[in-house]
Amino acid sequence: MEQDGDLRNRDRLLLETALDLGSSLKLDEVLSKVMARVIDLMHANRGYIVLVDKDTGEMSVVAAGGETDLEKAKSFLGSKTVIKQVMSDRKAVVSTDASLDDRFKGQQSVILQNLRSIIAVPLVTKGEVIGAMYVDNPFRAAIFEEKDKELFQAVAALAAGAIDNARAYTHLEFMKNLFERYINKQVTDYVLERSSPGEYMLPGEHREVTMLNSDIAGFSTLSHTMTPDELISFLNEYFSRMIDIVLDHGGNIDKFQGDGMLVVFGAPNPMGDHAARAVRAAEAMVREVDRFNLELSARGKPRIAVGIGLDSGEVVAGSVGSYKRTEFTLIGVRVNNSAYLSKVRPPRVLLSETTKAALPAGVTVIDYEPLLLKGASEPQPIFQLELEVPAES
Repeated sequence: MEQDGDLRNRDRLLLETALDLGSSLKLDEVLSKVMARVIDLMHANRGYIVLVDKDTGEMSVVAAGGETDLEKAKSFLGSKTVIKQVMSDRKAVVSTDASLDDRFKGQQSVILQNLRSIIAVPLVTKGEVIGAMYVDNPFRAAIFEEKDKELFQAVAALAAGAIDNARAYTHLEFMKNLFERYINKQVTDYVLERSSPGEYMLPGEHREVTMLNSDIAGFSTLSHTMTPDELISFLNEYFSRMIDIVLDHGGNIDKFQGDGMLVVFGAPNPMGDHAARAVRAAEAMVREVDRFNLELSARGKPRIAVGIGLDSGEVVAGSVGSYKRTEFTLIGVRVNNSAYLSKVRPPRVLLSETTKAALPAGVTVIDYEPLLLKGASEPQPIFQLELEVPAES
């Protein structure tokens, strides 16, 4: 009956381990829980799950059990000789009394800790040994049996798979976060949701949007007064302010063009209030440029003036390029019109008639002179946001 009870306990351990490892991304917590169960079931004193750097050989503890001192639990205090042998031979090591075992005679850790029972198994994933699981008992000899080794190997196989999955997930998150530094999160999510193996090009979709284009007046002249490092530092400082504003208002940064920035409100994610969001973003950008200019003046640097153009209407959004290089982009006259309006001098915030018509009550604009926009046969009404960008001095 006792043997049947042990078998049920071992089956329960494997089931609980599989469930835990498959239900949580908090791998360190789950592995520590697994170690606690293993130690209890196998009557060990302490245990470790150790990963080993294949280049440096450095050992790192990812989970420990039985060690009450939290600081000690961060370091592997068992027999490093056993770990090295397990990883080298890719086989389990079982010692009934390490102090008398010819394999470990003279080893300092065995002598100082008076280690008795030891069992260790390799952690193998995709054919590579990445570390080991290890338990020991310095007080009792011959407590580990063949069935303990088999159980330990089964648990180690589950742990190795979980560690590999966690590493893959961490790498995927890193790549996704890196991707989002180059491409707006909206586009990242849009592409990932719609892509599948073998599908490189996303189909075009019609979107009702407001395009916002910004342009620093006289930037070519200004850039010649800076060293390359100063120029990049200046642009990064300027864009970091503008990007925060755009993202806070739900915009998607389509691309940077030197000192210019093309932004869309309403793609890839549709939004009913795209014009209002774009105008509020433009107002916030103007105020932030004013604050930036105060800082530039305090440093003895020249002030800047930024033109902003907005146009609303239909564009085509989708992938353009080839299977080697693809870019999510927007195509349509609204893109060109917003760029054109941003370059009107003196710089200010200008918007088309379609953007004005889409604005809610309370946004104050004034008439500007009609301009010939892309695709139009005659000059079109243009409006200026009452909160102007300071003119060039």
